[in-house]
Amino acid sequence: MALIAPRIDNFEDPRQKFLIQSFLKDLLDMSFRLSFLSRRGTLTGRSYNLDAVWVAYVSNGTANTEDTVTHTLGRVPVGIWVGIPNKSAVIYADNEAAWTTTTIRLKASATTVTVNILVF
Repeated sequence: MALIAPRIDNFEDPRQKFLIQSFLKDLLDMSFRLSFLSRRGTLTGRSYNLDAVWVAYVSNGTANTEDTVTHTLGRVPVGIWVGIPNKSAVIYADNEAAWTTTTIRLKASATTVTVNILVF
Protein backbone atom coordinates (compact mmCIF):
# COMPACT_ATOMS: atom_id res chain seq x y z
CA MET A 1 0.00 0.00 0.00
CA ALA A 2 1.49 3.34 -1.04
CA LEU A 3 1.36 6.36 1.21
CA ILE A 4 0.34 9.61 -0.43
CA ALA A 5 1.68 12.82 1.06
CA PRO A 6 -0.78 15.70 1.25
CA ARG A 7 -0.19 18.47 -1.27
CA ILE A 8 1.12 21.64 0.34
CA ASP A 9 -0.14 24.53 -1.74
CA ASN A 10 -1.60 26.96 0.79
CA PHE A 11 1.28 28.45 2.73
CA GLU A 12 -1.10 30.57 4.83
CA ASP A 13 -2.74 27.48 6.37
CA PRO A 14 -1.23 27.06 9.89
CA ARG A 15 -1.28 23.24 9.59
CA GLN A 16 0.71 23.34 6.36
CA LYS A 17 3.14 25.89 7.81
CA PHE A 18 3.67 23.50 10.73
CA LEU A 19 4.37 20.58 8.36
CA ILE A 20 6.94 22.62 6.43
CA GLN A 21 8.61 23.90 9.61
CA SER A 22 8.76 20.37 11.06
CA PHE A 23 10.29 19.01 7.88
CA LEU A 24 12.90 21.79 7.70
CA LYS A 25 13.77 21.32 11.40
CA ASP A 26 14.25 17.57 10.89
CA LEU A 27 16.40 18.23 7.81
CA LEU A 28 18.53 20.74 9.71
CA ASP A 29 18.93 18.36 12.67
CA MET A 30 20.04 15.60 10.30
CA SER A 31 22.55 17.89 8.60
CA PHE A 32 24.26 18.57 11.95
CA ARG A 33 24.98 14.84 12.31
CA LEU A 34 27.01 14.73 9.08
CA SER A 35 30.73 15.22 9.02
CA PHE A 36 32.81 15.31 5.86
CA LEU A 37 36.07 14.72 7.69
CA SER A 38 38.26 12.04 6.25
CA ARG A 39 39.37 9.22 8.50
CA ARG A 40 41.58 6.74 6.65
CA GLY A 41 39.93 7.72 3.37
CA THR A 42 36.37 7.15 4.59
CA LEU A 43 33.53 9.57 5.10
CA THR A 44 31.90 9.35 8.51
CA GLY A 45 28.86 10.74 10.24
CA ARG A 46 28.44 11.36 13.94
CA SER A 47 25.73 8.76 14.40
CA TYR A 48 26.40 6.51 11.41
CA ASN A 49 28.93 5.81 8.68
CA LEU A 50 28.46 6.85 5.09
CA ASP A 51 29.77 4.31 2.63
CA ALA A 52 32.11 6.54 0.60
CA VAL A 53 35.81 7.30 0.09
CA TRP A 54 37.79 10.30 -1.14
CA VAL A 55 40.21 9.83 -4.04
CA ALA A 56 42.64 12.29 -5.61
CA TYR A 57 42.30 12.52 -9.38
CA VAL A 58 44.83 14.04 -11.78
CA SER A 59 43.73 13.84 -15.40
CA ASN A 60 46.22 12.93 -18.11
CA GLY A 61 47.82 15.24 -20.67
CA THR A 62 45.09 14.83 -23.29
CA ALA A 63 41.65 16.32 -22.72
CA ASN A 64 38.56 14.06 -22.87
CA THR A 65 40.48 10.80 -22.68
CA GLU A 66 39.68 8.13 -20.13
CA ASP A 67 41.70 7.67 -16.95
CA THR A 68 41.49 4.74 -14.56
CA VAL A 69 41.28 5.88 -10.94
CA THR A 70 41.84 3.47 -8.04
CA HIS A 71 39.52 3.58 -5.01
CA THR A 72 39.24 1.60 -1.77
CA LEU A 73 35.45 1.46 -1.49
CA GLY A 74 35.42 -2.33 -1.72
CA ARG A 75 32.37 -2.46 -3.98
CA VAL A 76 31.26 -1.11 -7.35
CA PRO A 77 30.42 2.58 -6.79
CA VAL A 78 27.02 4.02 -7.65
CA GLY A 79 28.18 7.60 -8.12
CA ILE A 80 30.70 10.38 -7.52
CA TRP A 81 30.75 13.91 -6.16
CA VAL A 82 33.40 16.08 -7.76
CA GLY A 83 35.23 18.69 -5.68
CA ILE A 84 36.52 21.99 -6.98
CA PRO A 85 39.20 21.39 -9.64
CA ASN A 86 42.41 23.43 -9.76
CA LYS A 87 41.42 24.81 -13.17
CA SER A 88 38.28 25.20 -15.24
CA ALA A 89 37.20 21.73 -16.34
CA VAL A 90 34.31 19.31 -16.42
CA ILE A 91 35.00 15.95 -14.76
CA TYR A 92 32.72 13.19 -15.98
CA ALA A 93 32.23 9.44 -16.22
CA ASP A 94 31.67 8.37 -19.79
CA ASN A 95 31.18 4.66 -19.06
CA GLU A 96 30.03 3.84 -15.53
CA ALA A 97 29.51 0.23 -16.61
CA ALA A 98 33.31 -0.15 -16.60
CA TRP A 99 33.54 0.67 -12.87
CA THR A 100 34.78 -2.15 -10.66
CA THR A 101 35.26 -2.84 -6.95
CA THR A 102 38.72 -1.21 -7.17
CA THR A 103 38.61 1.30 -10.06
CA ILE A 104 36.45 3.94 -11.73
CA ARG A 105 36.98 5.52 -15.13
CA LEU A 106 36.82 9.29 -15.48
CA LYS A 107 37.46 11.95 -18.11
CA ALA A 108 38.29 15.65 -17.81
CA SER A 109 37.60 18.34 -20.38
CA ALA A 110 41.04 19.92 -19.74
CA THR A 111 44.55 18.55 -19.39
CA THR A 112 46.22 17.71 -16.05
CA VAL A 113 43.32 18.73 -13.83
CA THR A 114 43.73 17.99 -10.11
CA VAL A 115 40.59 17.43 -8.03
CA ASN A 116 39.33 15.41 -5.05
CA ILE A 117 36.44 13.08 -5.82
CA LEU A 118 34.04 11.46 -3.37
CA VAL A 119 33.28 7.94 -4.56
CA PHE A 120 30.11 6.38 -3.13
